[in-house]
This record gives sequence, C-alpha cells and structure tokens, in this order.
Amino acid sequence: MLTTTELKTLLRSRGLRLTKRLGQHHLVDAAVLERIVERCGLSSQDTVVEIGSGLGALTEPLARRASRVVAVEADRGIARALAERMRPWRNVTVVCGDILRFAWTDVPGATVVGAIPYQLTSPILAALAEARRAIRKIVLVLQEEVAQRLAAAPGTKAYGRLTLLGQYCWDITPLLAVPRRAFFPQPAVDSRCVQLMSKTHGAVRVADERLFFELVKRAFAHRRKTLVNCLSGPGGLPRAEADTLIAALGLPAAVRGEALSLAQFAALANLIGSR
Repeated sequence: MLTTTELKTLLRSRGLRLTKRLGQHHLVDAAVLERIVERCGLSSQDTVVEIGSGLGALTEPLARRASRVVAVEADRGIARALAERMRPWRNVTVVCGDILRFAWTDVPGATVVGAIPYQLTSPILAALAEARRAIRKIVLVLQEEVAQRLAAAPGTKAYGRLTLLGQYCWDITPLLAVPRRAFFPQPAVDSRCVQLMSKTHGAVRVADERLFFELVKRAFAHRRKTLVNCLSGPGGLPRAEADTLIAALGLPAAVRGEALSLAQFAALANLIGSR
C-alpha cells in the first residue's frame, strides 16, 4: 500500500489531486485495510469488482487473495496511474468508467468491495440492489450515518428510503468501524465497513418490485407529508383511492411513511398492484 507521504508524492508527480468534494478519500491505514480485506472472506477462486479503486490501497491486498480483481475508477488520471501501479499484478484489470453503468452480467457471482464516494452512496446502493442476483457478496465502507440508516427502525430519524431498500434486498452485517484518520484527505465523519448478502426473494413477498420501490420513493419524497398526500400527489392515485387503501391496512388516516414497517410497505404495494 501507499503511505500518506508516498501517496502525496505520486499525486504531485502526475499533477493529480484527491479532493473531498469528489469523495476521493484514499485509505492509508495498513491495519484497517488488512482487516477490511480479511472480512471479505475471499478465496483463490473469487472474482472481485472493486468500486472506486483510487490508487490501489485495497486493490493490492485484494489481488493477493482473489483469482481476479476488476478495479473500477471513474477519474481518468487516477485510473491511468492505477493501471501503471497494478502492471505487475496480472490478475488485475483496471476499468476507467462509471460503476452505475457497469455490466454486472459480465462477472456473475462476483464479490463487490469498495470505499465508495459519500455523495454517490444512494445511487450506488440502488444500482447494486438492482444487480444483486448477479452478485455473491458486497463489502463496502460507508459513511457511519449511512450504515446507521441501513439498520434503522421505523419511526426513527434515520429510517427512510435507503433503510427499506437495504433491508428488503440484503442481510446487513456491520463488520468494523473505520475512523476518519484512516483516510487521506481526511473526511469530516467516521465510516463503517458493512457486509451485504443478497436475499434471493426479498425479505417480504412483493408481487411487483418496481411498484414497491416506486411506492417507497413517493412515501419519502416529502417526509413530513402524510402517506395519503404522498400517494395522491402529482402523477399518483386519486385521493379517495389513497384514503381507501390506507384504511384497508388498518392504518391511521394521518400516518406518515416513516411509521410503516417493511412488511406494511410490502402489503400496501401488493394492494395497489392488485386493484
């Protein structure tokens, strides 16, 4: 791995910069890196897709354990530098591209690993949720707040769309805390490494997943509005129909989406889909 000094020297020699604004935080703590890779539980037969590889802090230790590593990096300058650094590793392929457009069917059964950019957390998790049946396991370093949101309970401040997406799609296991000092540049918050294991059929029975996800999105688009108002907003259901659906589930007329459990959202989605 690169020490902070080595990282700065490499960046300076290439006229490159890691910026907090773009979420380019490079792991520089060797002990933390080793613990993350150990928790991935890789074998010599595994293929790994690494999200946001940067200059290879995780790529090298992953390459020592896995059969193949596909390192995906969006920054062209960083990707070129990474490709040069990884040249001795014949089992590493560096891809300069957007992980949101990655062809997951090309690497079926891959393990996904990465310290992902904070500002792209939600779209990356949504993309991984959509592709989850092609992915064996996911190990991500997330902002601590996001890790808490994934594990949140109904009625709490952290509970929301990301909670329901995560708990529907995955069994979520916190693995280890990652302090902000483990990165360069240092972010303003701490992080946590979590494991996501796909639930083949979802945590609850949902007849139409797209309808379920759209329902959850509408319910939290305006968090302080009642669920009836969210459902009957522009492009939604007629108000009377929304009232009837809420009553059919035995919910209060003024209930907000943040009060519903995953099972209640599933029941509501199935009811809407059957009408």
